[in-house]
This record gives sequence, structure tokens and C-alpha cells, in this order.
Amino acid sequence: MAESAGERTEQPTDRRKREARKKGTVTKSMDLVGALVWLALLIAIPAIFRMGYLGFIEGFKAAVTTSSTELTVGGIQRVTKAAMFPILPALAMLMSVAMIVGVAGNVAQVGFAFSPEAMKPSFQKLNPMNGFKRLFGKPAIFDAFKGIVKLFLFSFLVWTSLLAHWEKLGMLWTLPPSGSFGIIGEVARTVSLRIGVAWLVLAAADYMFQRQQVMKQLKMTKEEVKQEYKDAETSPELKGAIARKRRQIMKMRTSEAVKSADVIITNPTHFAIAIQYQQNKHHAPIVVAKGVDHLALRIREMAAEAKVPVVENVPLARALYKQCEIGDYVPRELFGGVAEVLAYVYRSVKKVRR
Repeated sequence: MAESAGERTEQPTDRRKREARKKGTVTKSMDLVGALVWLALLIAIPAIFRMGYLGFIEGFKAAVTTSSTELTVGGIQRVTKAAMFPILPALAMLMSVAMIVGVAGNVAQVGFAFSPEAMKPSFQKLNPMNGFKRLFGKPAIFDAFKGIVKLFLFSFLVWTSLLAHWEKLGMLWTLPPSGSFGIIGEVARTVSLRIGVAWLVLAAADYMFQRQQVMKQLKMTKEEVKQEYKDAETSPELKGAIARKRRQIMKMRTSEAVKSADVIITNPTHFAIAIQYQQNKHHAPIVVAKGVDHLALRIREMAAEAKVPVVENVPLARALYKQCEIGDYVPRELFGGVAEVLAYVYRSVKKVRR
């Protein structure tokens, strides 16, 4: 069975991916960022707790030192500041680790992508039908399924970790505070590590799903691929290069044509027409170059360099420019005027060729 012309079966081109990236359509998993932040904090938590504990002790001592029996607003502020200030480095470290890993996780997925188009207000985003599609579409269903899986999986990991340490947990009331905190920390570390690893695995699956969805969304029809290749062939950059090449070739051809001309007919500044006539080769004079304004000036400059005669004839120059293209023979109605110019040149001007 033949494929439908509108069926999206082709992989997206690099150009389509770049355009989609500008609009904010990129592969990105927030679960992957969350899992990386969770594991990074798990690694940094011992140092953060140690710093926070020392800060708490220092703050407590400072608060006791600065406290007074008078309950005034200024006194309360001083005590609060003295108690909280030593803890701030631990809080700053906690937020810094989360922020740095979060930014690094996003950059690793999408790079440094700024999408102003995605930030523009759009009525399509407020369309209830589009919201309904997003609510019950495949991505939403996958997100709901993913949330249920995480809930049951994380609950299972917590339960199994508690079972593994059940005997130790049952002895907490018989241990001193330091021993109790040690067991609680061990259980919390085990649970957190298991959750982090499981979350990372789920995040990897989520990233692959998101990538598949983006690639599916960007797929193209055969006609779109053909049209894009056509557009690429006539892109502004390529058009500019072609135009520059044409101007260069035209300039070279014009220079050679002017050098081979017998006379340049001008009006005198706006138009310039180069005429060549070889009796043994042409049955009539031929236009080998022509130009208006800037090109006309360039033709006159080339003629001066090549020592080609320049004759001013306003009506004849205008008529030749209007009626003739490069390579055309002079029309019969203009042949008399051109013949007079050529005769004048042959009689009065000694042609000098390089």
C-alpha cells in the first residue's frame, strides 16, 4: 500500500531541529535533574550537617552570650542574628550544591539554549481544547504512570530498608542519643541511596521516552523534506554567494566586452552601450555590453583604460539600451544612427589597442 503524502515518516533534518530548538522543543527530563540533585545532596549532606552542627553550637553560645534579661525588640534581634548567622554557610552550601547540579543537569541535556519564542504569549496555550489534549495525551498518561511507579517503588524501597534494620531500630530506646542518631543516620542514608539510584534509572527511561516523543513530533513528510532541500539550495547565504559570483563573472565579461568594442555610445552619464562591428564576421553592429548609472560609469572607465572611443548621443543611447540586450544585433531602425557613429569613429579617431 502506498504511503499517504501527508504521513510523517521521515526523520527531521538538522534545519528542522534547529528551528524547533529556537521554539523550545528539546529533549529534557526533569526527573533526571531531580535524581542528580538528590544524589549530589546525598554525597554533600555529611559535610553540610557537620558544618551546620558546628554552626549551631557556635550560634547557641553566641546567643547565650549576647542575651539579656530585658525583652526588647533590639535585644531579640541581636540574639536571633547571633544564633542564625553561623548556620548560614551550611544553608548556602546546601542551596549551592542543588543549584549548580540542577543547572549542570539542564545544560547537559539541552545545552545553552535560550528560546525567546517559547516565552511569547500565545492564545493557543489558553485554548481549552489544547489543554484537554495535553491533559489526556500520551505524555500526560506517561507522566501519571511514571508518578504511580515512583510512588510504589519508593515506598517499597523504604519498607524493605526498614525491615533490614528492624532489629537495630527496635533497640533505639536502649541506646544513648549518639548511638540512636547513628542508627537513624545509617537507615536514612540507605533509604536515600536506594531511592536515588532507582530514581536515576527511571529518569534515564523518562529521558529516552521524551527523546522519542520529540523526534516523533519533529518527523516530516516527504514533501516537507523535498521543500526544505529546495529552500536550503536557495538560502539567503547561497543566494548571496551566487549573486557575488555572477557579479564577478559579469564584471569580467563586461571588461572583456568593452575592450573588444569599437565604440561606447553614452547619453552622457546615465547610459553606456558598447558596440562592436566586424565586417567579415557580423552582418550588423552588435551590442557587447550595456549599463545604467553605476555600471555605465564603470563601462566608461573601462573604455578609457582600453582607449576605446566614447561618443555622446543621447537619443541613440537611450534607444539602444531600451531595445537591445547584450548579444543582440542593432535593430534596423537604429542601424543608421549607429553607422553614423561608427563612420565618425573610423574617420576621426585613431583606435589604440593594447
